[in-house]
Amino acid sequence: MAPLTDVAAVASLQLWHERLGHVNVAGTKRMIKSEDVDGLECSSMVVKDICEPCVYGKAAMTHTPSAGGVRVTRRLQRVHSDLGGPMSEPSRGGALYFGTFTDDFSRWTDVVVLHKKSDLLPKYKKWLTKAQLHTGDKIKVLRSDDGGEYVSSAFKALHDESGTTHQTTVPDTPQQNGVAERFNRVLVDMARTMMRHKDVDQDLWADAIMTAVYIKNRVTIRALPVGKTPHELWTRKQPDASHKRVFGSACWVVLQKSHVDGTFGNKAAKGIFVGYPDGRKAYKVILDDGKVVEARSFVFSENNSSMVADVPEESPVDEVVQGETGLDASGDDQDVDAENDGGDDQRDDGSDKSADDDQGSASSQDTPHGATERGGLRSSTGAQ
Repeated sequence: MAPLTDVAAVASLQLWHERLGHVNVAGTKRMIKSEDVDGLECSSMVVKDICEPCVYGKAAMTHTPSAGGVRVTRRLQRVHSDLGGPMSEPSRGGALYFGTFTDDFSRWTDVVVLHKKSDLLPKYKKWLTKAQLHTGDKIKVLRSDDGGEYVSSAFKALHDESGTTHQTTVPDTPQQNGVAERFNRVLVDMARTMMRHKDVDQDLWADAIMTAVYIKNRVTIRALPVGKTPHELWTRKQPDASHKRVFGSACWVVLQKSHVDGTFGNKAAKGIFVGYPDGRKAYKVILDDGKVVEARSFVFSENNSSMVADVPEESPVDEVVQGETGLDASGDDQDVDAENDGGDDQRDDGSDKSADDDQGSASSQDTPHGATERGGLRSSTGAQ
């Protein structure tokens, strides 16, 4: 099988735009020219005059730019958090909400998907432990809105125990939590655009959100110093984009010999690509029979042509920090930055406004549970 970097790293600007979750073209050009991200090899700088999925997924009224705030000087000095949802349709695993935790210094974001709002606390505890172990620092300030899921007595007790100052917004002033509010809106726009591009089922919204976070963590943004990505500031490593693929693309998992049915059986199984598993050198795919698998060798069909991809042993996917579930993008006429997208203060996180906002909240990520290794394929009966 040909190495991934030999067959897939060189692509047109249009294809990189699609692989990177439809982040704006100008920002992608800058990353290619300045080599801010490894693996962005471009064969042609030609793009479509109009990217139709972007129009459908990210069209918005003209906004007044928001004023910037005072930046912090180290990781976890201030963290922004917000909930998005309830969604109009549950994910494959039954989730209706998602929550984000964004480090103000690096703009690194982690995302969790939730069945009900009350699930946010255990998710936050798990994230807090991993984030503090990774950085060696303690979180100083958590900024959120004053939603009940954030101001419960259990949450307050956790803040007291960890020495965290909790800053909440004044009711009906979402601009006070602008970083998280705008970022969640950008995530939903990005997920909507990726789903529209490949016309995937609505119940894959959680996979799309997590893929968006994964991408946003690995592209440059205006809120950071020139040429820096959240990934580099959070992990101290420059990201690599050579393994990126277009969300929702058709693909064929190359089967191990033990999975081939006889001498003339199929040597591949067809499915669609739905993301990058946390901390593993693999791609996540939903096969046509509904089974979720994680595997390393694929034949991808991202547009009208097919290419073979084989995740190498030293894959850039290996750089994923354990526990990361997550990104950032703006419209094609904006910079690649959720912080400075000029968003207004209106909440637009994909919520179904007719749904009951008081129903449940956090659950597990939409990642497979009970996975087992079988002949090179990691299969699961769980759904996101």
